[in-house]
Amino acid sequence: MAPNTVAERMRRHREGGVITDSTVVIDERALGLELGVLSDIKLHEAVSRVDFAESLTKVPQVVGALRLTGEYDYQLHIVCSGASELESVIDDRFEFGGASVDSPLIMRGVPGDKAKLLDIGP
Repeated sequence: MAPNTVAERMRRHREGGVITDSTVVIDERALGLELGVLSDIKLHEAVSRVDFAESLTKVPQVVGALRLTGEYDYQLHIVCSGASELESVIDDRFEFGGASVDSPLIMRGVPGDKAKLLDIGP
């Protein structure tokens, strides 16, 4: 695509509310953050989802969170320097609200391309 075509398309999508923000991609390993996990959290029934979600904003290792349907209530993307930091994050930060925590390691990410959505949208 020609640069002018791309610029026009970006402008149109920003004005139409399709593109709402821009992001920076950070290489976690370059920062010494070698361990990434997706932690599935099932909350205790007495724990407020609003309070739990608010508490996540205070944990710098949590770089993403999704509220789910199904067996678990949340899936957290946690990035740490290693296993001991992960243990600390899970034990110290989430024990109060998590009835169950399952944290599989991320071996490698597969690049996604949300720009493809523009090809199926209006």
